Amino acid sequence: MQSSRLSLSDNGRFMEMWNTYIHCYQSENLDAMRVDAQRLSRAVGAIDSPADSISPASDESPRMGLPPRVSVDPAAMAAACALHVGQVAQGTGHPFLAREMFQMVITHFRQPPYLYYVAQARRGLETLRAETPAIFSAHTM
Repeated sequence: MQSSRLSLSDNGRFMEMWNTYIHCYQSENLDAMRVDAQRLSRAVGAIDSPADSISPASDESPRMGLPPRVSVDPAAMAAACALHVGQVAQGTGHPFLAREMFQMVITHFRQPPYLYYVAQARRGLETLRAETPAIFSAHTM
């Protein structure tokens, strides 16, 4: 029985995630950036594991002077994108979107490799709370 989860060895799937990640940072449209963050977060759940990173093209020994492989962590890409969207939203006066993105980071990326992103998201929430306490009065964190 085949697993329904994807493997990062599917180069097309990885390139789709990479392009979404790049778009997240290059876009000036907050709605499009939000969609990028959501897509990346959903895609991370469909991948076997971060350790399943991009595998070498063959079992040959790498040529001298070249790194054996480059590893990319899709969860880090998703966390970084969501954090970025939250920070841009906060800086451009969109506190509800900022809160949503910071909460996404805190909720979905609690594992030790992503604690930097969680800490940054918590700082963003603290700043939001100080700047716009009304958005927190109806909801608790």
